[in-house]
Amino acid sequence: MSRGRGAAACTLALLIATGPGAAVAQTDVFATGVVTGDFLYNTDEEASVADARFELDLIVGPVTAGSVFRAYQLSDPSYNPRSVYVPPAELKHLYAEYVQGELLLRGGNYLETFGRGITLRAYEEVALEYDTTLDGLLGEYTWDWAEFTLLTGVVTEDVTAVRHREHIVQGTRLWARATDWLSLAGSALGRSATEKDDEVELPDEISRFEDVVLGGEVDAWLGPVTVGIEYAGRSGENPVTEEQKLEGHAGYATVTAMVGPVTFFGEYKDYDDYYDYMVNPPTAVKEHPWTLMNRATYQIDLNDERGWLAEGSASVGSGGFISGGASEARNHDSDLRHWEIYGDYVHTFDSGTILAFAGSWQREYLFVGETASGKFTERFIGAGEVDFSLGTGQIELVVEAERLDAPDGEPYEDLLTSVAWYPTPTSTVIATAEKTTDDVADGERDTWFIVELRKTLAQDLDVSLSGGTQRGGKICTGGICYVEPEFEGARLRFTKYF
Repeated sequence: MSRGRGAAACTLALLIATGPGAAVAQTDVFATGVVTGDFLYNTDEEASVADARFELDLIVGPVTAGSVFRAYQLSDPSYNPRSVYVPPAELKHLYAEYVQGELLLRGGNYLETFGRGITLRAYEEVALEYDTTLDGLLGEYTWDWAEFTLLTGVVTEDVTAVRHREHIVQGTRLWARATDWLSLAGSALGRSATEKDDEVELPDEISRFEDVVLGGEVDAWLGPVTVGIEYAGRSGENPVTEEQKLEGHAGYATVTAMVGPVTFFGEYKDYDDYYDYMVNPPTAVKEHPWTLMNRATYQIDLNDERGWLAEGSASVGSGGFISGGASEARNHDSDLRHWEIYGDYVHTFDSGTILAFAGSWQREYLFVGETASGKFTERFIGAGEVDFSLGTGQIELVVEAERLDAPDGEPYEDLLTSVAWYPTPTSTVIATAEKTTDDVADGERDTWFIVELRKTLAQDLDVSLSGGTQRGGKICTGGICYVEPEFEGARLRFTKYF
C-alpha cells in the first residue's frame, strides 16, 4: 500500500483550494464512520492477533475529509495468518473531497475504475488484504451526456517483507452517451513501476518498468439485448523479463438477452501479456456462493488466456428458479486450462420454506511452466440447502460434498455441513462441521468443527464470537484469491457504525 505518503499534502492543498469560506459558510457538519475489530487466539500456535480498523469521514458543506487508521498487533512475529507486511499501527488512507454541482475533486487516497477494470481498477478488498488504492489527485466533471476523468497517483505493492514495487499512474477517461441506446468511452494511461529493496539497491535496468495503455469501450441496449465490448492495448519496456519491447492486449465482450421467461448471459475474454497490479478485468468464470465450489474457483492467467462463459436462467412453475451454464479457458496455443459445467435450482414454497440444490463438474489442467502436461484435477461438487421456520425463529441447513481426483495423488472426498439458527432478527447461532478423507493436505487433522454466535446490539453494533477448529482454504472475490490458513482457537469480531 501507499502507506498514505503524500496524502496529507494533497489534502491540505485541496482544502485551501476550495477557499476558506467554502467550509466555514456551511452550518451543517456531519461525522460518519465505522470501527471494526478482529481478535483471535490460536491454541495450535499459542499466539494471538489483534486487527482493528477505524474509518472516519467529516463532512462540512461540499467538503469531505476522511481517514482510515489500522492497527495490526501480533503476539509473536512468526505467527502472521494474514501474511501481510504492515506496521503495528498506520494511517492507511487520508483524503479530502470537494463536490460542487457537476465537479468532483479529490486529493489523497481514492478508488477508481475505468470501464470494467481492464485499463484501471484502483480498489480495496478488505477481507482479502488486497489494496490498490491510489494516492494522488482525481478530478471528474459530469454532464447529462458525458463524464470526463483525469487522475494521477501512486501505490506501493508489497512483494516480500523487505521488497516492494512502487506504481505510478497518470490517466484520463472520457465517457459519452451517443444515443439513448449507445454509449462510448476511451481511456489512456501512462504507467511505471520501480522495484525497491530495503536491504540492497537494485539497478534500474532490472527493476524499472514503463508502459502506455490505450482502451476503448462500447455499450449498447437493443431492446431485450444488452451488449458490451471493451478492448485495451499496452506497449512498453519490461527489462525484468528481458523483453525490451512488450506488447499486450485485453479484450472482453458480454451479452445479455431476455427471451420470454428465459435470460441468457455470455462472456468472452482474451488476455495476452496483460498482467499488471493496477488492472482487475472480468474473469469469465462462475463465482459460486457455496463454500466448496468457491474454494475451487479457477484463477485466470492474464498473460496467456482466452475463454468464455455461457449461462441461462428461468422461472419454473410457481416458486421455482433454475439456472446453469458452462465456462472454458485456454491459452493461446489452444491448450485447455479449465472448464466447468454447473447448475442450480431454488424453490420457494407458499409456507416460506426454501429448497436449493446445486452441482458443479470441473477440470483444471496442470501446466509445467508454460507447457501443458495433459494432466488435470477433476472435481465433482454437490450442495443442498433447506430454510424453514421453527417457532418464532428460522433454521438454515446446508450440506456440501466434493470428490476430488488429483493427477498425482489418491482421490478423496470432502463433506461440509452447516446449521444456522436465527432465534430473533438480531441473533444467529451457526455450527459448521467439515470432514475430509485427504490424509496429505491437512496433516494430522481430518475433521473440523466450529460454533459462532452473532448478535446485533443497540446503536449499530454487530458482534461475533466463535470457537473451535476451522479448515483453511481458498477464498476468491472478483478474480482475487487468498488462501486462509487452518485455525484452532477462539475469535471475536465486532463492527460499530456511527
